[in-house]
Amino acid sequence: MGKGTIKTKAMTMAVAMSMVAGLCPSTVFAASGSEVAADGTYTKTAHVTRIESEDSDDEWNEYDVEVSLTVKDGKFEDITVTPGEGYDSGNSSYFNKAYDKQKGIKTLLKGQAATEDVVNSWKTKKTETDTDAVSGATRTAMAVKAAALEAIQSAPVASTVTVDTSALEAAISKAEGLSKDAYTEASWTAMQEKLTAAKEALTAKESQEAVNTAADTLTKAIDALVQKTPDAQKEVYVLMNIPYADFYKADGVTGADTVSSATKQKTRASLAAGSYHVNSDGSDITGVTFPVKISDASVLRKYTQVTDESEVTITTNIKGKENTVTYKGQDALFESASYSYYILSATPSYYKEATVNADGTFNFSEVKGEASKVKPLSDATTEFKTSSNYGDYQLNIDGLPTSINTVYGVVISTKEGSSYGLRHVENIWKKAKLAWSTGFVTESHGSTLDSKDYVAMMGQTIDKVTYYTDDGIYEIPMDQKVAKKFDGEVSVADISIKSDTTSVVVSGLPSDFEEEYKVDGIGIDEDAYSVEIKTEGKTTTRTIKFKKALTKGRYTVTLSDRSGTYVPISTTFNAYTETMPVKYNEDNKEPAVVKNDNVTEEEFKTYLEHIKSVTVNGKEYVASGKRAVKLITEDGKLDLTQDAFKDAKAGDAFTVTIAEDGYQAYTFTYKVAGEDSEYSYVYVGMNWSEYWANEGVYAAGNTEASGVTDSRNEYDKGAFDTVTRATANHGLHRGSFQCTAVIKDTDGNQYNLSYWDKNGKAVMTDGSIYTRTTNAEKKAVFTAEDGSSFIQADYKVTGIKYVPVKVKTAALSALKEKYVVVENGGTLSGGFSENQLQSYTAIADVTANTNGLKTAEKQEDGSFAFSERTTGSYSGLKDTQLTVASDITPNVRETKDVGSFGEFIRVDLNGNYGGLGSAMQAVEWTYYGDDASYTTPVRKFGTKFAADNWMHKSMGIQLGLTDSLRCQLPEGTDGTGYWKLTVYGLGYADYSYSFQIGTENLAAPKTATKEDIKALQDKIDKASALKESNYTKDSWDKMMSELEESKELLAQENPLQSAVKEQTLHMTEAIDALVKADKYVLMNIPYAEFYKAETTNNDIAVDAFTSATKNKTRTTGLAGGSYHENADGSKIDGITYAVKVDPSVDLSKYKEVKDSDSVEITVTNRGKTSTTTLTGKDTLFENASYAYYPLTEAPANYKEVSADENGKLVFGEVKGQEAEALTGVKAELLTKSSYGDYQLNLDGLPEDKITASNVNAVVVKTTDGTAYGMRHLENIWRGNELAWSTGFTREVHGCPTSSEHYKSMMGKTIDSIEYYTTNGVYTMDIVDIYVPVKSETTKVEVADADITAGKTTIDVQLPEDFKPEYSVDGLDVSVEGNVLSFKAVTESRAAASVKPGKYTLTIKDKKNKYADVVTTFTLTTKDMPAAYDAENKKLVEAEGFDTDALKAYLGNITSVNVNGKDYAASGRGSVVIINKDGTIKTDADPFKDAVAGTEFQITVASTGYTTPLTFTYKIAETPAPAEVDTTALEAAIAEADNLKEADYTAESWSVYQAALQSARTALEAKESQDAVDQALAALNAAKDALVKAEEEPVAINTASLEKAIADAKALKEADYTADSWKALQSALTEAQKALDAKESQEAVDNATNSLNKAIKALVKKNSSSVKKTDGTTNKSKTSGSDSVKTGDPASVFGWLGLAVSSLGAGIGGFAWKRRKRK
Repeated sequence: MGKGTIKTKAMTMAVAMSMVAGLCPSTVFAASGSEVAADGTYTKTAHVTRIESEDSDDEWNEYDVEVSLTVKDGKFEDITVTPGEGYDSGNSSYFNKAYDKQKGIKTLLKGQAATEDVVNSWKTKKTETDTDAVSGATRTAMAVKAAALEAIQSAPVASTVTVDTSALEAAISKAEGLSKDAYTEASWTAMQEKLTAAKEALTAKESQEAVNTAADTLTKAIDALVQKTPDAQKEVYVLMNIPYADFYKADGVTGADTVSSATKQKTRASLAAGSYHVNSDGSDITGVTFPVKISDASVLRKYTQVTDESEVTITTNIKGKENTVTYKGQDALFESASYSYYILSATPSYYKEATVNADGTFNFSEVKGEASKVKPLSDATTEFKTSSNYGDYQLNIDGLPTSINTVYGVVISTKEGSSYGLRHVENIWKKAKLAWSTGFVTESHGSTLDSKDYVAMMGQTIDKVTYYTDDGIYEIPMDQKVAKKFDGEVSVADISIKSDTTSVVVSGLPSDFEEEYKVDGIGIDEDAYSVEIKTEGKTTTRTIKFKKALTKGRYTVTLSDRSGTYVPISTTFNAYTETMPVKYNEDNKEPAVVKNDNVTEEEFKTYLEHIKSVTVNGKEYVASGKRAVKLITEDGKLDLTQDAFKDAKAGDAFTVTIAEDGYQAYTFTYKVAGEDSEYSYVYVGMNWSEYWANEGVYAAGNTEASGVTDSRNEYDKGAFDTVTRATANHGLHRGSFQCTAVIKDTDGNQYNLSYWDKNGKAVMTDGSIYTRTTNAEKKAVFTAEDGSSFIQADYKVTGIKYVPVKVKTAALSALKEKYVVVENGGTLSGGFSENQLQSYTAIADVTANTNGLKTAEKQEDGSFAFSERTTGSYSGLKDTQLTVASDITPNVRETKDVGSFGEFIRVDLNGNYGGLGSAMQAVEWTYYGDDASYTTPVRKFGTKFAADNWMHKSMGIQLGLTDSLRCQLPEGTDGTGYWKLTVYGLGYADYSYSFQIGTENLAAPKTATKEDIKALQDKIDKASALKESNYTKDSWDKMMSELEESKELLAQENPLQSAVKEQTLHMTEAIDALVKADKYVLMNIPYAEFYKAETTNNDIAVDAFTSATKNKTRTTGLAGGSYHENADGSKIDGITYAVKVDPSVDLSKYKEVKDSDSVEITVTNRGKTSTTTLTGKDTLFENASYAYYPLTEAPANYKEVSADENGKLVFGEVKGQEAEALTGVKAELLTKSSYGDYQLNLDGLPEDKITASNVNAVVVKTTDGTAYGMRHLENIWRGNELAWSTGFTREVHGCPTSSEHYKSMMGKTIDSIEYYTTNGVYTMDIVDIYVPVKSETTKVEVADADITAGKTTIDVQLPEDFKPEYSVDGLDVSVEGNVLSFKAVTESRAAASVKPGKYTLTIKDKKNKYADVVTTFTLTTKDMPAAYDAENKKLVEAEGFDTDALKAYLGNITSVNVNGKDYAASGRGSVVIINKDGTIKTDADPFKDAVAGTEFQITVASTGYTTPLTFTYKIAETPAPAEVDTTALEAAIAEADNLKEADYTAESWSVYQAALQSARTALEAKESQDAVDQALAALNAAKDALVKAEEEPVAINTASLEKAIADAKALKEADYTADSWKALQSALTEAQKALDAKESQEAVDNATNSLNKAIKALVKKNSSSVKKTDGTTNKSKTSGSDSVKTGDPASVFGWLGLAVSSLGAGIGGFAWKRRKRK
């Protein structure tokens, strides 16, 4: 439809509407006021909107409501309300109340006149003074009313006038519902007359006025009815106020007290519907208003009757909103006395029946009547919680009938037969929420909770809940155990995400609590952590160990009781990254946090978006959610318009702490710009008199001392004079926290004490450090670090050392001359750590708003006066929040506990007192006398530390008022009445406590009884019998200090009872606090016990090592760090390691090794026998398991050992010095080893830390968190080689292997290794190494074959998922079925043939799951490439074979038989008969003693050669030896021995070794000086040609060409014919050109082949060849005296020279790159 069409239709509609208006002038749109709407249905929609300031306690969603008004005959015939978008079942109770419940719109308006006034008359708000207002559904009712008004306003006015009779009909209905029996006859008759007239008016409907008059007249007659008095009736039904205890008694409830409320608002509002309260201030809810049957009405005479004329007006203010409601008639019972009643005119459907006891009190029955039948609610669901804002337990009921408007009472019943009655507001909340306290949550919303009647429910099982309601009695079946609560706490330390452990601290667990922990958080499951619980004596430690790195964020730890008997307790911890995305911009004009260095913009913005809270000067502001306060804007700026900064003045400081999960708290200090430089702010040390002078306390400024001693013989009864002490604890030690303590020695010298360090040493203000001991005269002796010392005579506590002071800058210098001053930026320190008390170090930062600030005024005489302290919001400590003391538990002591230190009133502060105690500077007491409002003080008192105030390490802060010159009570008072004490502390907000003192709290000095004195003497005797060596120095010194005080106290003539009892407690505490000194030993620990705590996720024990050799096990150089029990060395049993011994261990059961012990061990290794004598602790090497050697000092690392319930030793994990991380360690895993199934070689272990003899243990760890323990010899070899079996290698060198512990390693990835050595613990993170799987089904065999066959048979079995890839070094192979085909690998372009020998077949798994499968086979030949040259005594090339063939044969020689005896050519026990160059080793064992002419029959066996080589070697006549100088050669050989193979390339090293072997042969032979010199030259040349390992040739390979050129150049023209020599020179020229050009690999290869052919084609002058004489024996002879002997040294070194020159020349033909040697 086009736009024109729309316009046309709109115009047509407008014309039609105007025509209708003209034809119907009596009908007008938008009926208003009292105008009656025309008949029809009118529908409108409104939205139910939350008001957060008022609805924060309720959880419901906004939604739409549609209201339809149906008008017929001028009245509302029907009203329907339909919920719309956003509605859910949670809104049903509100919706129904507003719709069709007792006060809903449909209930009240249906049938009334269809007018706007009628709709407006429907009350929706509780603030409206009308009892018909909708209660508990205000938001819904307001929306319904808004929609109804809009609907009625949209209706046209009716054309005819309708008379509204609704009020009249209501009055008639009310009159007809009354009972005649309840009223006097006269008043009833009068009302009946008016009722008749009203009915006539209703029928006539003459006019609205007539109808209204009739309604008013009838209503007045009803109101005028007079109730009959109780005396006139025998039986009556009443509504009665019944106290809770009486109401619930019939249900078996033993007690239900009145609810005491501090809020005094909700008890008097609709939340308490169904209850009543007596006090008009709302301080109570006393019971239930409920129908009662009274059999004899006369008993009601003495109780208050509420009638229809009664009314009570109640005004409440909830959430800042004032609401006034007038309760009339029976509703007035809501605020009335117990047993008040209202007479009912009809019999109620449910009631309790009252009977009168003999004493006149009531007894109420169970509920009776028509509606008394219990209705089960099997469809209702329940939710049980063990934590709640309203108590210790909460039970939520879902599914209560919507017909319930009022709940009178609820009874919880248990299977054990107990019943518990619940009370309104405290226990019953909005009908469906039930909560109660059992004594742990003692307060809710400021109201004290009553718990005594519910404590017994803990441990029972709830089986039903019974509701007593205005809709009858409902019963909800249940089966819910109520787990017990206990006074316990759990806390977990925040940790860095780099850490893998955190500590758990638990207190208050019941003895039968079975601990079970669960960690919840980001990406964590039960496999990601473990919890270790260790008990040592009285101490239990708990540690959470994480198996993978945590993600930053907050985690929840829940501690549950495995049996379910107790309620779980939980806490959270923060896993933080050490990166801080923000930093303070240090701009006090525009303060902000800005992006920190080295973080991204995104991380910075994300941090700002997720700030959890911001704390300013001790007050925390949440940054998100309800009531959020945004102190830091989206761009990081501080919002200075917020209340936190509203009173800021120039110079004020604000400590700001940002908290965000996943990060450490970030704190900075913002100072308001514009600070006045006229003043300076500092800390000043001042005496007591100066501090209190202007504080308005009694005796302010008085420094008078007193000569009267107190109960401890101390002079504490003066005014504000110096406190002088002869003992040490309260002043000297604990006074060092905040007081100025001065020690005086016996020579009159003074020392100013600053604090005590963690080792218990005294640190003076000048920085000097002293150790305090006690001499024989029990005097304190202080010894300086330089050895000087002094004896303490006494000490003084003169005042407070750090008082924040404001002083004019001009007077600062003068102030510093007279006082100890710490300026801003200086360090404050004090105290020592003792249980909750903790030493501190802080940076001074005094500002104008520092709490406790005094102003210093310089006087005319140059002195200073200090003003009254001011209350501020800043801590005065740099970047430190003003701390607010919390969880303090005050205890006003009773008479028997008062007076032990001369005080007449005492209050102890316990609970979380440590921080406040450490910060406590002064305490002010304010006495109010009888003023319970704490408004008008009678007198204020100041105090002194060590005289009035002190603290104990475990007994809290102890505050007293001493009867002294500084504390005298006003005349006519005795100290009873109302008091307030205030503690002032450094960096703390003022802590105040108000209390009442009665005569039972005042000191009443009594002399100690004999029993009291004996109790203390027993403690003294017990302490005196203890041995100092058994305990730690710190705990012993503290106990001795208490012991001294105890003895001094008993030395008094008549000590006070309170003092003796107090000291007995202190003495007991000190003895109990003694800490056993740690005992360390070296102990032999079996492998299984040692590794149990180290091998995580591996429950298979580590066995002892069983040995067949019995020598290496007893050799300290090989098995160092281990021990063995058997002297024959048949086993290695375990590890010798340092151990910390728990007191539960009885070491007397085990062998103690002493310094005098010795053991002699004789071993034979490699035929060499040696004897070693071990003494002292070293004898543990051959000793029993658990044998030990006491240590005098704590070792760097150790295991902790304790005894279990059966006395068995249990070893913990290694503790002590943190493991050192080693870097640069490289690991190589072999899957074939002579020592097991796998071998791990470690390269780069520091030799100064890890050696073959100092390794105690090694743990190999895999990425899944599993660890494997290694044992000496079988698994640990030479320190850096680790090997283990997984079941395939069952024996190594005759020793059985142990594999069960290691099997699970297959298929895992090794990522780290840990070494435990005598030098310390070392850990190394290596590059991940996968441990491939070996399979029992694997089998492979390859048959031997002739080299010419080209194939052989293979039998292979592999796992199904093994994807094989076959390879053989030196061969190209392929496998088809059971046939393995092979051919030679060709190098360059030269043809090659398969060489005889042993070959290794490797089968790799392409998927890399399985380990390589390896086997060997031999390829053979019948050819014999070697012949014996008798003249040169060496093997040479047989006819038709070249040098390579000979070399291959020589390299494969396995054994040589000489005259029938076999000699192995390699391996252990080998004897070299034939050298690598083929020469006979003439000095070999078989030939040593042979004389000239002796013949030896020799047969050589070489792998791959089936034809044996046999020849005769004859000892020749030995000519007289010439003098040969071998000095230079010997030096060159010695130098060669110092070189390392790993430093050079394999190729250059191989040539060098060949030269070295020849040099050794020449040195041994000493045949001639020429031979020695040639050997030397060849060796030096080979050395010069060595190539460093990091260099590797690449590109064109010219090595073969260079070798050929060198070979050619080494030849002599005179030895060959002219033609053959000419051809060689031509080929040599071309070869040189090709080498210089390096055009291509092909050109180089061609030149090489041409030159080699020319060399081979050379023809010697007068040459003769070696001929093979038969198939088994080769003989040769050479004719011609000028020929070069191929076996003599000259030719050998010539050959070596060619090799070296070839290698050296090859360097020029390659580009070089860096690489690591493989």
